[in-house]
Amino acid sequence: MRATTRRRAPTCARRSAEPAAAAFYNGHLFAPLACHPPRTVMSDPDPATADPCPQAPQPPLPSDCCNSGCPLCVHDLYNDEVARYRQALAAWRLRHPEADPGA
Repeated sequence: MRATTRRRAPTCARRSAEPAAAAFYNGHLFAPLACHPPRTVMSDPDPATADPCPQAPQPPLPSDCCNSGCPLCVHDLYNDEVARYRQALAAWRLRHPEADPGA
């Protein structure tokens, strides 16, 4: 069998570093198409939204448990989530000592 190689389309790195000049066509000025759109610079995010306070998990409803003694009950899962929440909240409070203790 003969191995075939596929030709690759030119990528941005292979193109010239100089920008293409604008061209006129039928009296209209056409700007060159950019390989990539320009990046937008975002302003500094609000610290409150950048690292929000963890939210407490919702307790399971009474109807969520089947009361059949499952090895992994919804109440066990809830207790694990509460433990993770408390750890995340303690870490968040260390990162945000100025935050309200009731948060």
